[in-house]
Amino acid sequence: MPLAVQAFRSLELPASIQRQVHIKQREGGYDEATMVESFVVLNALGGECLEDFTHLRGDGGLKEILGHEIPSPEAARQFLYQFHAVEKIEEAKQRRDAEQIAFIPEENEVLAGLGEVNRELVQELGRRCPEQRIAAVDQDATIIKRATKSKPCEAMQASAA
Repeated sequence: MPLAVQAFRSLELPASIQRQVHIKQREGGYDEATMVESFVVLNALGGECLEDFTHLRGDGGLKEILGHEIPSPEAARQFLYQFHAVEKIEEAKQRRDAEQIAFIPEENEVLAGLGEVNRELVQELGRRCPEQRIAAVDQDATIIKRATKSKPCEAMQASAA
């Protein structure tokens, strides 16, 4: 988990999130980058559901490592709701042909911003590892490095050390 947080921060993802992801203004609470980092931590520690945030909140050492508290399951749920746009889903349903079952809604502004963060991340990885040309993303979003003739990215090894 500490390496995941270090990579998250060294790749300047908090700044990218602050530039690209704009959630509706709220009183107090966590900023967007802190929320996304908390989900990265949840995933790195094997969390499977929002209620797992409750267990993480009780870990004082984790708070010390991160420099912030972990959000409650309800705060995390409310954050995720901002990426869900009922109106976009309804629009997509209306556009489909009568015999079609599936539909793909357009992204709302918040989800599009998260997509921009992903693009910036891939660009930064490309900048740091110009010799690395191939990566595969599995269905569960696990990145699998394929064997190539190029050397491992020394910049990424240095940032993880």
